[in-house]
Parts: sequence; structure tokens; C-alpha cells
Amino acid sequence: MTYVGQAKYFVLVAFSLLHFMLNAFTFNGLGVVLPYMVEELGWTWTTAGMGFTFLGLACGLSGMVPALLIRRIGMSRAMLTGGALLMSGFACLALTHDAKLYLLGTVLIGIGYSICGTAPGVNIISHSFKRSSTAVGLYFTAGGCGAVVGPLLAYLSQELTAEWRFYWVGAAACAVILSIFAAIVTANRPALQTSENTPKTAEIQGWTPRMAMRTAQYYIVVGAYTSFLLINTTVHGFAVQHLSESGMSMGSAATVMSVIALISAVGSTAAGMAGEKIGARELTMLSLAATVIGVLALTAGGSWITASVAVVGLGIGFGFSYVSTAMLLLELFGKKANLELYSAMHLISTVAAIGPALGGIARDGLGSFSLVFICCGVLGFIFLAALVWLRSPTLPGEEITEDAEPALAA
Repeated sequence: MTYVGQAKYFVLVAFSLLHFMLNAFTFNGLGVVLPYMVEELGWTWTTAGMGFTFLGLACGLSGMVPALLIRRIGMSRAMLTGGALLMSGFACLALTHDAKLYLLGTVLIGIGYSICGTAPGVNIISHSFKRSSTAVGLYFTAGGCGAVVGPLLAYLSQELTAEWRFYWVGAAACAVILSIFAAIVTANRPALQTSENTPKTAEIQGWTPRMAMRTAQYYIVVGAYTSFLLINTTVHGFAVQHLSESGMSMGSAATVMSVIALISAVGSTAAGMAGEKIGARELTMLSLAATVIGVLALTAGGSWITASVAVVGLGIGFGFSYVSTAMLLLELFGKKANLELYSAMHLISTVAAIGPALGGIARDGLGSFSLVFICCGVLGFIFLAALVWLRSPTLPGEEITEDAEPALAA
């Protein structure tokens, strides 16, 4: 669906605010709230890490849900459905007294994240704006700003109220308000929608989901995205605790995560503008290299020198990653099948959920998260090498049409 005129700017604002909220109150905020939950409820870090794993699994396994819902009931109703799930999940966390309700809440939040998150957001924004890279960059910048606010808000709310449950109550309220706003601006109003920006030939020609999923290039992009997601969730799940165990105060550790998010937000804007000039593959390679350097620096712990390297590396890496992989998928396979391909990428990337689970087990067994961060760096390097090899795929039938006589003009 493509929006025109002022409508497309309302859509950009609505989805950007949703992305801001999702980044503030899910993976980023949870990592800061978890130490307080663990202390009060007497959990092990294996139990705490399972919440991140369930959140990641729910996001991944529900990866195709946005495409199915949007095709069946429309964007507006899909946003209301996602908002209801998010509200229910945050309410479960606010009421948590045992691990079962905690895990149920993370599952509901994960499904709601899929429905209201990047799959519909990237699709509708990239279709509505001619300078799609810049618009997508602004969208991810809003999410990056949410990642800045989330950890600080979690820390401040605990310091001011000494009650972590208020954080989840606020998250539930935001989910309701912003999903309703997104539903309103995406309501079915034909005068604000058009298909004129999409060439008619694109409905007949171009990549289909099935054709794209038969190429090695698709799985390299998915692998790169999955490695980003695994590193991101693992870092946000345990970096605060890791740094605090290495000599930093909880406040300083939370500040480190917020500075990473701040650099990431700026990086998303820069990546969006750079995407109009240079290739998405080069942006993805740059973001992977920075991420690998950052996560390896994090293993050294609470030294301000290594922490600074981690902040810059992870900030740039995370900031460029979502924009670059989204644009790389569009660059290689076009817009026609992007909703399905992007959703399928989320489904396949479910394997990234193993990161926090292994992190919790490593912490309980070895007393440190360092080994897991090292493994994250190795994984990123593998896909960095694969991107060096990456070349644009050939659309089936192109070899024949290139040699054939040109069709007569209509």
C-alpha cells in the first residue's frame, strides 16, 4: 500500500513513534529492568535469560504474521491487533510474581512486536517515499532514539520509585495509544492511497518470494541480519550486568547502553542518507565490521578505554545494520515481494534467540559473559566474509530476455 501527499508523512510519524516505543520498552529496556527483577524475585540468570529467548523466539516465529494479517484484514486492523498483544504482554510483566507469567508476557510482546514493528513499517514507508533510503533511515532513527530513552527511563523510574512494575505499566499505556494512532492514519481511505508510484510492469515482472528464497544471496542477507539480531539481543540482555560485574556502577553501565543507542540513532540517519549515494552491500559490510570490533571490545569489561571502543563500534554497527539490511533486501529483490521476504527473514532469524539463552547459561556456569561475546564476534566475521562475495542475483528468465528481440512499443 502506497500513501501520497500529507498522508505519507502521518504514516511515517505513526510508525516511527511505534518503533520508538518498541525499542524503548522491549529488548533495550528489559536488559536494564532485569537485574531489579532478578534481585526481588530471586531468579537465576538462566531464568532471566529465558525471557529474552522467549521474546526473540516469539518475534521470529511470528515473522510471517504481519504479512498474513495485512493481506487479510488490512494495515489498520493489524495495528490494533498488535497493540492489544503488546498491552497484554506488558501487563503480564507488570503483574509478574513467577517465571510463567514473565515468559507469557515476553511471548505476547514478541508477537506484538512483529505485527507493529519493522516488517510493516519498512514496507509501507519504502513504498510511499521516492527517497526510500532516507525515509527508512528516519524510521530507524526514531527506533534508535527509543533505545536511548528506554534504558535511562528504566533506571530513573527505579531510582525514583523503587518499583520496576511502574515501567511496564507505562509501556502498556504507550502501546495502546500509539497503536490506535497508527490504526487511524492507515485507515482505508482511497483518496490518500495510490499505486501510481509503482510501475504497472512490476505487478507482472520482478522477483516473487519463492524465486528470491531459492537464491544464495537471500540467505546471506538473512544470515547477516540474524547475526546482527543475535549480537544486539545478547548485548542488550547482559551488557549492563557484565559491565557492573567488571567494576562499573549500574548507573554507568546503563549510561553506556544509552550512549550506544544514541550513536546508533545518529547512525541510522547517516545510513539512510548514505544509502542514496552508495551501495547497501557496502553499508552492511561497514556495520558488521563495526559490530564485531565493538562486541569484542566489550569482552574486556569495565575499562573506560575498551568501553569507549565498544560504544563507538556497537553504536555505528547497530545504527547502520537495520537500515543497511532492509535496503540490501530491497536492492537485490525489489519492492514487489518485500513484505513477504522481510517477514520471512524475521521468521528465519528466530535462531538468534539462542544468544540470550546461552548467555544466561554461561553466566551461571562460568561466572562471566565474555565467552558469549567472543562467539558473537566470530559469527559476525563469518557473515562479513560472505558479504565480500555477495553479488546481485539474476532474475530467472533474464538471460533469455536479454538475447531476445525487443518488444514493440505499445
